[in-house]
Amino acid sequence: MPRLMSTMGKASPGTQVGFKAYLWQFQSGVVAVASADSAGHAGFGLGDGSIALRPFDTPDAETTRRLIAHPDSALLCLAASPDGKGFVSGGDDGRLMLTTVDGEGSELASVPRKWIEHVAVADNGGGIAYAAGKRVGLLDGEGRPVAIFEDHPSTVAGLAFNPKGKRLVAAHYGGVSLWWCKADAQPAKRLNWKGSHIAATWSPDGKFVMTATQENELHGWRLADSADMRMSGYPTKPRSLSWSKDGRWLATSGAEVVVVWDCKGKGPMGTAPLELSRGAIVTAVACHPRHGLIASGHADGQIRMGRISDESSIELEKLGAASVTSLAWSRDGRYLIAGGEDGSAGILDFGM
Repeated sequence: MPRLMSTMGKASPGTQVGFKAYLWQFQSGVVAVASADSAGHAGFGLGDGSIALRPFDTPDAETTRRLIAHPDSALLCLAASPDGKGFVSGGDDGRLMLTTVDGEGSELASVPRKWIEHVAVADNGGGIAYAAGKRVGLLDGEGRPVAIFEDHPSTVAGLAFNPKGKRLVAAHYGGVSLWWCKADAQPAKRLNWKGSHIAATWSPDGKFVMTATQENELHGWRLADSADMRMSGYPTKPRSLSWSKDGRWLATSGAEVVVVWDCKGKGPMGTAPLELSRGAIVTAVACHPRHGLIASGHADGQIRMGRISDESSIELEKLGAASVTSLAWSRDGRYLIAGGEDGSAGILDFGM
């Protein structure tokens, strides 16, 4: 049974936010969370291969619906489907699955003897991409195969579409590869930088590609001239990356604060970042889709919120005892979905 709390965030320096928190516990750890907005459901991808569902309109329901997306296998990645009516997931069974909130499941792709560890869905709903080893598969918004890209020097560790859904970036050892989202034969455009790149994101204005690296750094490229941007000093790997709605600010995990880079103009090089929501190591970040707010999950299970305009922050909720693995907002910004390494989970309703 979920635990309901109606509370005001503990604020510093003096700001308060009202919300309701619905919290519960799964037996398996939460790998990733996502919002199926058209269907009005939060999805929790669990390590046991299932997707747990909670409706936004009744998050305090007595039971949680669970859909088995990857039987007898581990779920490794999760994203909302292009139509917002379900979820796309990858597993160690080598299958890419589409699962609707009604419980219908269909296989979109299969890569025998490989793990599908990364999935990305274009913001405009026009495409789906997945990574299995060195292979990247591209599908259209209906789940039909478009292309296979295999010219990568190592295992692909991150995927992201550009804002228009017409290009795709794949992160790997030595940099990234850029692909056009079409079936035509094409060479990859390489952007090189030493080391292993383990996550990727494309700025909302299309100007920058940013990656997290195994060397506890953030690296970026200004696409107009392929100029390199290197941001170092993180105590751990900044695996979680999230852009503000206007595309100016990039929030990152990997430190005892949310490190927020100002990407206006030519990029963040030579400028000091903002530092929000100090606490235990930040493990997940999610920028609000409408306002200048950044939710953060921490290694001690705490969830916080920071405001960009004045760098203030509040404590929202203690999700569990272990690291917060994933955060996601509903498209309207009313609900924050959270999942933890220990199976702790929750929905925070801000009534926005």
